[in-house]
Amino acid sequence: MRHFMLRYIILLLVLGGNLFAGGRLTAGFEFLRTDFSPRTSATSGAFLTARGDVGTVLTNPAGMVFAENQQFVFYYSNYLLDINGGLAAYARPVKGLGILSVAVTYFDYGNLEETNRFAEKTGNTFSANDFALAVGLSDHLDKNFSYGVNIKYAFSRIENYNASAVAADFGLMYAAPFEDNLYFAVTLLNLGTNFETYAGPKEPLPMSLNLGVSKILAHLPLEWSVSLRNLNEPRESLGDYFKDFSVGGEFRLSESLRLRLGYDNGLNKDHKTNNTQRFGGLSAGLGIYWNKYRVDYSYSNYGALGAIHRIGIVGRL
Repeated sequence: MRHFMLRYIILLLVLGGNLFAGGRLTAGFEFLRTDFSPRTSATSGAFLTARGDVGTVLTNPAGMVFAENQQFVFYYSNYLLDINGGLAAYARPVKGLGILSVAVTYFDYGNLEETNRFAEKTGNTFSANDFALAVGLSDHLDKNFSYGVNIKYAFSRIENYNASAVAADFGLMYAAPFEDNLYFAVTLLNLGTNFETYAGPKEPLPMSLNLGVSKILAHLPLEWSVSLRNLNEPRESLGDYFKDFSVGGEFRLSESLRLRLGYDNGLNKDHKTNNTQRFGGLSAGLGIYWNKYRVDYSYSNYGALGAIHRIGIVGRL
């Protein structure tokens, strides 16, 4: 059964990008692409091999298999243009099944000014928000492979118009037997369809196929990580697939303090409008451990658009 599951997930991960490809510019439910975790966002999304951390369940559900206790997480994000979002999640080991998790995410766009078809303000306002509920399961396939699957329901509302969708996340993680503390990961996120639209035709979901690798260094308190993102999206040349990369690291400064740094080359390229915007794509953050809790913070630079701040708490029960 486990070998069948391994072959099935690999087939989805390999073929999914070609069969259900969708560009970032035309996809709906873009909030599903958001990384709410201060830990992984501080490494600019490079840390696809994060293990045993319920806050990364939507980044790679396979990492949850390393959770040894019940966990909960609450994250809050202050986005661009006063947009707010957050995540709440819970995970626990279930005998005979693996690690079961539940996650809720939301986006609140605040009050928006209404205009008529001539772009003239009417004096009225309306609101817009997004919501998603995910249920996940992860387990070991063997002593080196682990897998994770999320099933998600997403709902979006703009004034009195609603849209909804169902999607799935698939993740694999491989602990290399030939090298200590070397991990590989592959994820296929947001594979699905919308069954209720605002008013027009269905839009593809923001699916992404990603590869990652990380290594804990033997003589330095650092786990570095590299990822290739959105490999399902068409590019002009083979070399362009390697330009959408992220690199980051988590430094263990002490038993209670972690420093995280990252760089997203794709983000830097997209938002580098002139020579003065050289720091787009850079990110940094801290993790403070105290007893059974961890407080995380991250800062992500989006160049001329501004910055995103994320903060949250993770606890073990």
